[in-house]
Amino acid sequence: MMSKDNQDIDKLKQEFIANASHELKTPVTSIQLAVETAISALDNSEIKDAKRFMNQILQDSQRMTLLLSDLLDLSQLEVNNPEKELVSLNSIIDAEIGFLSNENKNRVVFESEDIEFLIDPNDFSMIIRNLLRNACNYSELDKEINIKLFKDEPNVVLSVVDKGRGIATTDQERIFERFYRVDKGRSRSLGGTGIGLSIVKHAVERNGGVIELISQFGEGSEFKVIF
Repeated sequence: MMSKDNQDIDKLKQEFIANASHELKTPVTSIQLAVETAISALDNSEIKDAKRFMNQILQDSQRMTLLLSDLLDLSQLEVNNPEKELVSLNSIIDAEIGFLSNENKNRVVFESEDIEFLIDPNDFSMIIRNLLRNACNYSELDKEINIKLFKDEPNVVLSVVDKGRGIATTDQERIFERFYRVDKGRSRSLGGTGIGLSIVKHAVERNGGVIELISQFGEGSEFKVIF
């Protein structure tokens, strides 16, 4: 007979597979419909309509690519052990900011001491990438995103603050769960996969850190990582 712990693990696996399948099915269905409509529009020489549906196909394909990338990151975090190196945290943060679109890059304010730290560099990249993505998705383009990296002996602290919608107290306990979204419809429209913050939590904890959320609905959020 399966033990209760094994039953719980098996249940979590089943829920994960079900959620992942659902998230992948949504853009696939949208792509199929868009292709059918675009073909029909081309048959009727409706070029503008065909172009609109081709753009929809592109957006859904990009969403699938992002979701698959996040699923791969999460699986690697759960299967592989961290490979720690003494690295410049500043350089990794600068690199991830550089990957943002120009409109998002220009609203990021990064303040930092020059800090080298023993950590898995790929894990730290995932942490920054997903915290930045979350801040960009849930705050307006005219709002600053503030990143601070500093020493608070004996710890190193990373803080990412946005001036977005904030997170209600009732949602804060579940915000790091896989596929949990505060606003499912809005998150999908913004390109969120629902597992970015789960990736952050896994990457932080397996490198010996903790992550804290300080947020008030309507006033923005701060994610604080302490190593």
